[in-house]
This record gives sequence, C-alpha cells and structure tokens, in this order.
Amino acid sequence: MTVNLKTIEDDIARGKIAPVYLIQGTDQYLMYQARQLFVNIIPKDEQSMNFGTYDLKEQNLANALDDARSMPFFGERRVVIIDNAYILTGEQIKNKLDQHPEELVNYLQHPEPQTILILMAPYDKLDRRKKLTKLLQEQSVHLAFGNLTENDVRKIVARELQSKDYTISPKALQRLFQITNMKLSQIMQEIQKLMLYALPAREISEQMVQETAIKTLNDSVFDLIDLIIKFNVNQAVLLYHQLILNGEEPLRLQGAMTTHFRLLLQVKSATTSEQGTAKELGVHPYRVKLARQTVRNFPYQQLAKIYLELVKMEQQLKTTQRDPELLFELFILQVGRNVN
Repeated sequence: MTVNLKTIEDDIARGKIAPVYLIQGTDQYLMYQARQLFVNIIPKDEQSMNFGTYDLKEQNLANALDDARSMPFFGERRVVIIDNAYILTGEQIKNKLDQHPEELVNYLQHPEPQTILILMAPYDKLDRRKKLTKLLQEQSVHLAFGNLTENDVRKIVARELQSKDYTISPKALQRLFQITNMKLSQIMQEIQKLMLYALPAREISEQMVQETAIKTLNDSVFDLIDLIIKFNVNQAVLLYHQLILNGEEPLRLQGAMTTHFRLLLQVKSATTSEQGTAKELGVHPYRVKLARQTVRNFPYQQLAKIYLELVKMEQQLKTTQRDPELLFELFILQVGRNVN
C-alpha cells in the first residue's frame, strides 16, 4: 500500500501501525522526518532495549531480523530500522557482506506483531524485477518520496513556518529557492538559520535571505550570467573577480558558466511545457522556470553569440597561460561588440 507522510503520521497518532514499512527517496530532509516518526514511537527510556538500527552496508541482514523477531522488553513495541536497503536495488556494493534477501522474504510471511520493521531505501528507483522488492511493495506500507514540484516545496516550507508562527515574503522565498537550487534539505537548513535571524519580528525578508543564505557556485553563476546578458559590464567583472578571490577554480567556474548558458539556449528553443522540457533535459522544473524568466526578453541569436564567446574563452583557458580575469574582461568586451 502506497501512502504519504501525513497518512503515516496520522496512523501512528491513532495507534494504527503496520508491522513493516518501506521508506524510499533521496531527499535527506523528508527521509529524516519519516525516520523520526518511528524513532519517537519508543519512549526514550525504552530505546536502549526496544530500538535498533542496522546499516546493510556494514551489518548483516540476519542480525536485524533476529532483533525484529525478539519480543519487546518492558514495553509494548520494538522498532527496528534497516538503513541503506540496497538489496532492493541493482546497486553493486564493493566488499559487501554476504546478505541473504530470502531471509527477509521469510520474515514478511510471518512478521512479529509487536515489532515495527522499517526499511530505509535512499534511492530514486528500486529493482521491481526482484521477488523481495515486489513482495515488500505488496505487503508493507510504502512511502515513496518522488521528485518534488515547486508547489510541494512551497507547502512544506509554509507548514514549517506556520508551525513556528513565522512569515516569509514572496520575494524572499523566491530568492531562497534560487540560492538553494530548489533542494529541500538545503532550504530547510537555511530556514532554521533565518528563523533565528528574524527574531523578534518573525518576518523573513529578501534582504535576510541575501545576508544569511550560503550561495552555491550555481547560484553565483546564475547572477553572473544575468549580469552578462544584460551587459552590466562593471558588476559582471566585479563578481567574477570576487569568485576568483574566494578561491573558485577558473576552469570549474568556466564550466559552470558554459553549462548554464547551454541550458538557457535549450530552454529558449524548447517548444514543450515546463515539465516536459525539464524531463527532456534531465533537470529540475524550477531550473527551467528560472531559465525561461531569464531568456524571455532576449532573442535566440543574441544568446547564441554569447555562448560561442564563452566556448572560445574556455578553449583559451585550457590552451594558454593568460590570466583568467583578463580573459573574462576580453570576453565581456567581445560580447558587447558582437551583439550590439
């Protein structure tokens, strides 16, 4: 049975708990939230006796199942969590332990009624050709965190802020999404810092996001590309200099710029929907949304000329000893000549 996180939360609150759960997904924040629901079932003073965790990359499945079959000590339930359940995938593990998935198949036939067994599978996909995977999906409560949409992330952030009586401006939220590249785990880390920064008013502004959020290279490149296509020469040169001063490798920075500009061209020429384009390009839909906003007022030919100059600059970086900052300044000047 496939459910969502809220359903599991409500079921646990009502005491309606299944014997086996399969939690699947790659988002660390959501996986942690799901995990904590089960950790909190066992009172803290009982956890040393009735709570166990087993990492399949380091421990035998048999040990976890032996624990799961044990009766709880001085409590109503036992919780056993199996981490990194790679046996449900096609993943190959170097120096892996000799695991026997058939033992879990046998356990699923007769699970211990007072034990809650949770398999944590931090993977996008499971191998549905395997007997064990099929059986688990049929006989467990399956929670799968798929690709989150922008609306999904907005709801999660809104729920977190509302629970703490905070507000965030639309521009601040948009900027936070951009800086974090729509990665939920990073967004929630930044939210925790912003809530402290916003005291006592409890109102998060765009300026607060700018001042506290840690920028990634992708976000800095986004700002840099925006300055380039708008021909804000002085600011573009200053930002490039700053990135180099901060220790950014010129070739890594150049690669990120070229990759980002290639995405702009692909989005500009795309005729499919936002979701369709994201699927074709293998990127998050939010990146497509931002790219469309960026290129909306610029003709394809203008963007293509800038891209070609970026490629030339990359070749010069790789084949000459010229100063990267000088090459960037020459690139900006050449862009101005070619496009204007």
